[in-house]
Amino acid sequence: IGRMLKWSLELAEFDISFESRKALKAQVLADFVAEKTTSTTSEKNKWTIFVDGSSNSQGSGAGIILENEDGVLIEVSLGLSFPTTNNQAEYEAFLAGLRLAEDMGAEEIKIFTDSQLVASQVSGEYQTKEERLLEYLSLIRAKLAKFKGTEVKHVPREHNARADVLSKLASTRRKKAGNQSLIQETLAKPSIEKTAEVMHVCAVDEQSWMSPVYNFLKSNTLPVDAKEAVKIRKRACSYVLLDDKLYRRGFSIPLLKCVEEARVEFILQEIHEGINGQHIGGRSLARKALRAGYYWPTMQNDAKDHAL
Repeated sequence: IGRMLKWSLELAEFDISFESRKALKAQVLADFVAEKTTSTTSEKNKWTIFVDGSSNSQGSGAGIILENEDGVLIEVSLGLSFPTTNNQAEYEAFLAGLRLAEDMGAEEIKIFTDSQLVASQVSGEYQTKEERLLEYLSLIRAKLAKFKGTEVKHVPREHNARADVLSKLASTRRKKAGNQSLIQETLAKPSIEKTAEVMHVCAVDEQSWMSPVYNFLKSNTLPVDAKEAVKIRKRACSYVLLDDKLYRRGFSIPLLKCVEEARVEFILQEIHEGINGQHIGGRSLARKALRAGYYWPTMQNDAKDHAL
């Protein structure tokens, strides 16, 4: 008691009063919850897309780049093996980007193009009078409606440089000795031809090493054996299907195109010719095949046998 009295005398000169704790206002709590609540849409399902089309005397092509918030990056150089105008090439690039985003399970997309015409026509700022471009525009709007959220923006060419390089790579005749360092595909006919096949379909032989994983990703089909089914489920996490083609997720290269046994010897021979016939070991040849964007499970042994 004496100590309490002493302290009360010491503190008497200060204007100190006691106030009971007040109730937390409901609005403050609501603001806190709203601020800390994260979006229900997975960041994996939000993709940013850069597209560019190119048409010149040597050919036409499209460049597409997809990237999500987790840093997954997909680069595609798409050759157009039919005559196109530059505007048509831009529209083909836009459609290819939408198809890839759909294959990756994207829910929200933000797509950038350096074509002011395409960006303005898709957003409705410009009208489209040309009949062929009207067909492209109709197809694009139908695909955009499949996503939960979309945003189309025009960017200056210098901010779309990588997609521009990919489109020009696709529109240039490839040299036989060049090593492939990214996904390169060919579109045989215009996307607006409804009866035409849009992309080459990769039919997988049932005896191929790719068949179990391909069937699971394509139609959720698993082997009858329970242990084998578990193995296939685990293996499938490292693969993805794009336009019916199987790709393995890489490390230094975003995606590696899976190769069937029948094409292995041809690919190794092509890569070996690309180094001017220089004799190298199997390990180096296998690494070059990986850097060229290819994958198959026995590539180390196959490269070693080829190099002998």
